[in-house]
Amino acid sequence: MQNKTVVALGAAATVAVVIGFLAVIVAIGAGANRTVAPVAQTSQSVAPSATRTIKPRPVVTVTKHETVPRIVHLPPRYVSADGEFLAAIAQDGISAPDDWAIDAGRTTCGTSYDYAYRYLTDGGIYSYHVQTFLDDWTSAHGGC
Repeated sequence: MQNKTVVALGAAATVAVVIGFLAVIVAIGAGANRTVAPVAQTSQSVAPSATRTIKPRPVVTVTKHETVPRIVHLPPRYVSADGEFLAAIAQDGISAPDDWAIDAGRTTCGTSYDYAYRYLTDGGIYSYHVQTFLDDWTSAHGGC
């Protein structure tokens, strides 16, 4: 009979533990649907401190930039049509040594476009500047 008593007491203890565990799970599940109210602030955190300073907001300013035309100064040794030509190619963004540019203008003036294209691109002029170079030479010198 002692064995039956021990088994009965063990079963009763196991049932009590399981019922307690289920009670805890039900309590946690029931609390999950509740909304939590915010915690009220204490009087210390509400009062502003005496040493706190308010920084001013930055002021945004808009500056308008004006486009200034590019002024090209003629080299002092070229004051004729060659000087106009050098100023024109500089204004069009073509960069070349003065002596070479004048020599290339004389060499390519009146030749075929293919010859002028090869000559000028071999000399370092970009392909998209070739026609501009030739037009600037013709307009500055009044033809070939």
